[in-house]
Amino acid sequence: MVQRDDFIERLSKKGYTKHDAAVIMDDFIRTLEEALVEGESVMFRGFGTFEVRERVAREAVAPRTKERIVIPAYRSPHFTAGKLLKREIKEGLIRD
Repeated sequence: MVQRDDFIERLSKKGYTKHDAAVIMDDFIRTLEEALVEGESVMFRGFGTFEVRERVAREAVAPRTKERIVIPAYRSPHFTAGKLLKREIKEGLIRD
């Protein structure tokens, strides 16, 4: 699993300083979060789409008590991979 520091290290090997790579990544994530909180979808052609989906309230059974409970409606982030990303993963391609 690639974690934040590993990702920054990989970006730094592409010509960025580690500090610049960290700032860029943090700003990218913060901007993506802001757009999603505002209810907007974010699409990167070929890579995929980030969006917020509304989950409806539903009934469930609590495993321990076997009591019926209501799970309230909520919003959840969702990512759909784009065609190019799917193809590259399937075929093992790497773009420059």
